Amino acid sequence: MNPIAYIEKVINEHGSSAILRERLDLLKNQISVVEKKNDALKPDNAILKSRKNTIEFQLHKATKRIERLHQLIQKLERDDAKTRLGAVTENILKMFFYRRRELSVNEVAATLSIDVSTTRYHFDLLSKNNLIEQTRVGFVSLKGYRRDPQFGLTSSGREYVFRNIRR
Repeated sequence: MNPIAYIEKVINEHGSSAILRERLDLLKNQISVVEKKNDALKPDNAILKSRKNTIEFQLHKATKRIERLHQLIQKLERDDAKTRLGAVTENILKMFFYRRRELSVNEVAATLSIDVSTTRYHFDLLSKNNLIEQTRVGFVSLKGYRRDPQFGLTSSGREYVFRNIRR
């Protein structure tokens, strides 16, 4: 049963019909106003639904893009882990970084208690990757005085330590 028919039924069954009739007319007017407002809001509602759909589509695209970027970051982190130097090589690089001076192969070998040939290997890796460079040539004098070649940290070496080791 619709609301107006229900109200008319109540009017007929109870109280003064003139008062109830006035109330019914007032109620009909109010319903009419509400229906007009409802009709006026329907286009706005359609526009808002359209905007909602557009925003949901953009959100979906953004979410997919974020997922792709997250996967790319993970791949780059895996690739970075593959290109990281070994622990001993990184320890040697840290020595250069924290001591802030030139070091020789023999000095590093003695400090880290590793063989000189192993230390040379790591120096070669660091030199090849442009993380250290030879700064002084070694020599042996006629009197038997010996000076080892000296190596120093490059700007790339400092950057590597700062980005990968020093945390």
